[in-house]
Amino acid sequence: MKRGNTPIDGKPFRKIWLRHVLAFSVGFGLAICNGPATAQSSEEQSVQNTVNQFFQALAERDRALLASITLPGSLNISTSVSNQGTAQIRIQNHKQLLDNLGGEGPALLERAWNPTILIRRDIATFWAPYDFHVNGSFSHCGIDSFQLIKQQGQWFLTNLSWTVERENCEVSPLGPPDF
Repeated sequence: MKRGNTPIDGKPFRKIWLRHVLAFSVGFGLAICNGPATAQSSEEQSVQNTVNQFFQALAERDRALLASITLPGSLNISTSVSNQGTAQIRIQNHKQLLDNLGGEGPALLERAWNPTILIRRDIATFWAPYDFHVNGSFSHCGIDSFQLIKQQGQWFLTNLSWTVERENCEVSPLGPPDF
């Protein structure tokens, strides 16, 4: 076997070597990106904690907790598709969010997984697929897109947007919900 451009099995040695190096580099890069390097920073964990409190407030129908982690003036928008196939947008202000999700009503359970959390100074975005259950039954799935602001060391939800999807829902890696 000779080095250089001498063919091995009809292929130039350099091309074979280059393919192996590239394959190793791509595989190694993917392993690093999908490994421990994706662990959450303390700020990302703080954002996640605020989102978890939101889900807790929903599950407990706890208006006081919901009010303590959302900012007055926030805008909350959901998008869905009607049975006729037309896009629908529902907009709620802060008070409507508190009235609809806090207090008496059906049992609610929302679960999100595999979040993407982006932070720059005192603003953050939380993006994740979710599933939603009402009174112990699956209702819908979608994507949560939450914006947060940090004030005096605490993250607050400022705007919540989500899709409401009833078909082609991804199976949650969290397994069946524990009601």
